[in-house]
Amino acid sequence: MKKHLIPILMILISISLWLIFYPQLPDQVPMQWGVDGSVNWSASKFIALFTNNGMYVLLYLIILFSPKIDPKKKNYQQFSRSYEIITYSVMGLFLLINLVTLFKSLGYPLQIHFFIPILVGLLLIIFGNYMQTIKPNWLFGIRTPWTLDNEEVWRKTHRLGARIFIILGFILITTPFISDQYVLPVTLISIFVGALIPIFYSYYLYQKLNKSGR
Repeated sequence: MKKHLIPILMILISISLWLIFYPQLPDQVPMQWGVDGSVNWSASKFIALFTNNGMYVLLYLIILFSPKIDPKKKNYQQFSRSYEIITYSVMGLFLLINLVTLFKSLGYPLQIHFFIPILVGLLLIIFGNYMQTIKPNWLFGIRTPWTLDNEEVWRKTHRLGARIFIILGFILITTPFISDQYVLPVTLISIFVGALIPIFYSYYLYQKLNKSGR
C-alpha cells in the first residue's frame, strides 16, 4: 500500500488545487501552447479541470493495472524498484505540468515553453538511467516485436536506448535556451531519430541472432 501512497497523494494535490482555485479561473483555460509560448487552443474551465485531472487518474490506473494483465507480468518482480522510481517520476512530471497549467491560467507569469521541455528532458534522463534494469514487458521500455520475442535483443536494445534517452533528455533541456525558430525542428528531429535508432537496431540484432541460431 505504501508504494501507492505517493502517486495517490500527487493526484489528490492536483485535484484539490484545481477545485480550490476553480472560482478564480477564467472562463477559457489554455490547454496547449506553441514553442513560443503562445496559446494554440483553449477550453472551458470545467473541461480543463476534468480533462487534466481525468487524464492524470487514467495514467495512474494504466500504470497500476498493467502489471496485473501483462503477459510478462512475472518479470515486474525483477525490476520492481526501477518500476517504482519511473512511476513516481512520470506521476511527478504530470503533477508539475498540471500545476504549471493551473497557475499559468490564473495569471502567474510562468513560461510554459521554458518549463515543459526541461521537465520532460529530466524525465527522459531518469528513464535512461534505469532503462537497462527493465525486463521485458508490455508497458515500459522499447517494445518492438523483436525485443519482446528475444530477451537478448531486449537487453542490448535497452543498453543502447538508455544512452539515447539520456542524450535526448539533455537536448530537450537545452531547447528553451535556443532561438524559437530552431526549437521545433531540433525537437522533432531529435525525437524522430532517437525513436528510429532503437527500432532498427532491435530488428538488426534479431535477424543477426536468428542467423546464428540463438
